[in-house]
Formats: sequence, structure tokens, C-alpha cells
Amino acid sequence: MPTKTKTDMKRANRFRNDLLELGFSRYQLSFYVYYVPSKQRAETVADAVERKVPPNGKVSIFFITDRQFGMTRSFFGGQQISEDPPEQGLLFE
Repeated sequence: MPTKTKTDMKRANRFRNDLLELGFSRYQLSFYVYYVPSKQRAETVADAVERKVPPNGKVSIFFITDRQFGMTRSFFGGQQISEDPPEQGLLFE
């Protein structure tokens, strides 16, 4: 999201709050995740996100399977933490 002006910053914050209200969790700075049980539900959520994108905003959505998510390697403070994969994930940055 562009954040060069006060208006841009307000829009970016509103969008972030919209994502949280839709049920997304912040995975990293500007990277949110939402687990869905089916491709159809993923498309519905993606459509809801599309309606919330502010002017001049850029959002990419990645649809990944539980197997792909299961191959994710996460490190916290140098220690690898394993996470249980969801049935299907929807990730975007």
C-alpha cells in the first residue's frame, strides 16, 4: 500500500483493519494469512479482499495447499518452530 500521504496512510490502516475484521492473521509485516477449507471459500474471501483494496493499492493473493504450507520453515529467535498445516491456505502480501 502506498503511504506517502496522510490519506494513503489512513487508507492503508483501514485496509489492515478490514483484513483483521475478515478474519486474517498477521503473519509478518504486510503479510497476512487466512485458512479456508475449500477453493470455493478461498475465492469468496479473495473477492471480499478485492472489494476492500484502496485506490492505488496493490494486493497479491497466493492460494497454497496444505502440503505446500507444510513445507514452510519458520524460525523464531534462531529456533525452528513447526506449524500444523491447514487444509488449504490463502496468503498474500
